[in-house]
Amino acid sequence: MWELEKAILVTNNDRVYEKYKDQMKVILLDGYEDVLIKVRDLVYDKHVLLTHPQASSLKPNQTPYRSVVVYPKGEEDNIKDIMLIDKCIQVYQEWQDIAPSPKSYQEKVANDFKTIDLSVIDNIIPRIS
Repeated sequence: MWELEKAILVTNNDRVYEKYKDQMKVILLDGYEDVLIKVRDLVYDKHVLLTHPQASSLKPNQTPYRSVVVYPKGEEDNIKDIMLIDKCIQVYQEWQDIAPSPKSYQEKVANDFKTIDLSVIDNIIPRIS
């Protein structure tokens, strides 16, 4: 159904990048919001979301890492994905106003968050290919 080599993985998690960079196109960015904005730009450019931009049970201000997979769709209407990514960016910004994300985490905590994010992607990649 999907060709993994055509999918694009947008992430700010270096562990995700290292694991998948040889299997598919991976874009490594700096921050959580940077990932959402890049995904929005791709969705506006006729890509569809293969993973939810806010997957996992963590609120957008609780984790510094996010990885999202998109796929080129062509000329078909993807208004639902456009609305979803716009809403995810809005929710992220609202959470930052309520309780901003910490500027940094202890290394062990940061690695735990990276592991959670990686596990979400690890569970979806076999379903794409």
